[in-house]
Amino acid sequence: MRVYYLLALIILLMACKREAALTPSPATPMYTLPQGNHGYDDTIMTCYKKYGAYILYRFTQDDYSYNYSDRKSDSAFVANPVYISAALQFFKTQLLDVYPESFIQQTIPYKILLASYIGSGATRSAKGFASTNSALAIGWADSTLVQKLQSPAAVKQVRSWLHRYYIERAYRAKIIQVPEAFAALAPSLYGAISPETQYEKGVLGTPGSDLNLVVDFLAYVEAITGNSQAQLEAGLFSRKVDKKGLIRQKYNTVINYFNVTYGVNLQAIGDMP
Repeated sequence: MRVYYLLALIILLMACKREAALTPSPATPMYTLPQGNHGYDDTIMTCYKKYGAYILYRFTQDDYSYNYSDRKSDSAFVANPVYISAALQFFKTQLLDVYPESFIQQTIPYKILLASYIGSGATRSAKGFASTNSALAIGWADSTLVQKLQSPAAVKQVRSWLHRYYIERAYRAKIIQVPEAFAALAPSLYGAISPETQYEKGVLGTPGSDLNLVVDFLAYVEAITGNSQAQLEAGLFSRKVDKKGLIRQKYNTVINYFNVTYGVNLQAIGDMP
């Protein structure tokens, strides 16, 4: 009987050894690239090979709306092929080319969706961007972006929205945090903030039911990347607006956080033409 158990044990050990030696099958990619054979597909493939990020101009509503624990209620509409190149170029020149390479490697989303627009039915989202835990949606792959590119002021505005939603995606993915120094200067109750008191309290986020610490932090990212230092000095930092100096203080915490943690100079982006 002991011989029987000994033989059974030897056979079992040999089977486990053979099982351990098996090579696992490679993971099947979730998406197939390229999605076409246009000139911009080469740029998309280069980005995928460099960062492992899927830039998609053909996608489903699930690709856009799924957010792990919930779903977005609006939609992203498939890109107009004529304007995909312009939208892709804007993303590259206004974001990928301005952040340090190490920061892009840390923060680039798994999915970047190029859409003609984002919204509900025919109602277009004012800012044209959206973020989830895994994706950044760019809703400017239509003629609207080309029109915006004719105005330097409009370019700065759209660029600030792009950076705001890019950073939001990184926050959702727990890559970026709201600096503790920023939180220390925040009001105790965001729900009590009104349009009349927001600047006095150092709040740039739009007052309302959705206003909270994160929204306020992202509003600072948007303001910094959308305005030059001179514009901020003449506007938000002026004594007429920043009566208690809280806006400048919170601005400094955001600037210092990105500089020290990631080597990113956010104000240099706002200073771009």
